[in-house]
Amino acid sequence: MKKSILIFFLSIAFAACQKNAKDTNLQQNLQSAKNNNGNNGNGKTDDILYIQTNDFHDNQNAVLAYHHVGQGKIQHFGGPFYTKGSGVGNPEQILGPLDSDYELRVSADGKFLMAVNSGSNTIAVFYIKSNGGLEHVPGSPFPSGGQTPVSIDVNGNYVYVVNKSHDPLHTITQAPNYATFTIDGNGKLTFISKFETTPGSSPGLNLVSRDKKFVFGYDFLGFMLKPPVGTLRSFNINNSGSLSPVAGTPYFIPGNAEGMDGALGLWQHPTANILYVGFPLHAQVGVYSINAATGALSLQTAVPGGKATCWIRTTRDGSRMYVLNSAENTVSVFNSSNAASPTLLQKLELKKSGPEYIVPGLGAFKTSEPFSLALSTSEKILYIVNQHTNKDFSIGNYNYMHYLDVNNDGTLTEESDPVQIPIPNTVRPKGSAVVSRQGNNGNGYNN
Repeated sequence: MKKSILIFFLSIAFAACQKNAKDTNLQQNLQSAKNNNGNNGNGKTDDILYIQTNDFHDNQNAVLAYHHVGQGKIQHFGGPFYTKGSGVGNPEQILGPLDSDYELRVSADGKFLMAVNSGSNTIAVFYIKSNGGLEHVPGSPFPSGGQTPVSIDVNGNYVYVVNKSHDPLHTITQAPNYATFTIDGNGKLTFISKFETTPGSSPGLNLVSRDKKFVFGYDFLGFMLKPPVGTLRSFNINNSGSLSPVAGTPYFIPGNAEGMDGALGLWQHPTANILYVGFPLHAQVGVYSINAATGALSLQTAVPGGKATCWIRTTRDGSRMYVLNSAENTVSVFNSSNAASPTLLQKLELKKSGPEYIVPGLGAFKTSEPFSLALSTSEKILYIVNQHTNKDFSIGNYNYMHYLDVNNDGTLTEESDPVQIPIPNTVRPKGSAVVSRQGNNGNGYNN
């Protein structure tokens, strides 16, 4: 009996030593990055970039941490921090299951990182430690309020989650929804309510408006249903934090000759009541005005993007807009100083596109496609996460993380080769979030 008790306490002590050693290594890595800051002189190394592996195997989904080292290079320094769940698998690489954004989100107070477990219907909540490490809060992960959670946004102590209900590896029994939660000071999520949307519509994003009055979203594949339904959504945020649809929504996207009318990718201009919407099947960015009183959206114009124009971000002052054109592995840069009339400055193809493959009815696509982007807190770097989208898994692994220099005029330069994300090519990573650790104080940057 005494021997077993001794073994028990020794095992606890050993585990504690391992944890302390891991924390010490993380802190040393972070300090090394800060020391190198003086060597490259670019002020970039205070940031930590988190990306999600989206590994669909049981309990293998994880968050990886990256930071800058000497001469602006970037390296993986922390994790995998397992989310206690699984991502979404897509073995046939079909449209819909992986078409989402904001899979990682930082809480409003900067203390917590939230991550979707799309394959196990939960939301992981991590405490962000001063060394960049992540630690589950008590009770994490929390039920997502539906099936296939794919998108998170925050509004003070309210958290909004999109449950897509679109997962090739699991039977779908619930309608997709937009769910509302509260988050407390310990990171606990509590379900409040949900708004169910059309089965089969595959929603993929919710975005809180700058004035915190509305939530915008899209039901991506609504146009493919019979009969078709609108794809662009706008909700009022009620006093309880719950959502109610704005009159006249969801909106149809103006069709092209083939009737390909889906919306994919949303971002609000930071200083104007303008919502940018990706029109991936039109190769355009739609420019919508937002009625500040009602949340109604009105299409003003559309500007050319690229093939599969999807994910969108702007700088904090709104002067530049960055748009990922997934099918051609390019990023477009717009002058968005005039929010209602952005103009194209540059289109840059990212490195290591891989072989082209044919999608019936849509033409040639690149194997490596950009699906997530985030600016550094200094806005001197644009991070882009690419997925291996080709069904041919024998051609190599094209899951990459790119880091591009942002020039003084806002255009981009990719001087370094991208970093391969350490996951198999059958897994498609998605989601990115940037946290500044300057002075060892967490400061989440949801962009």
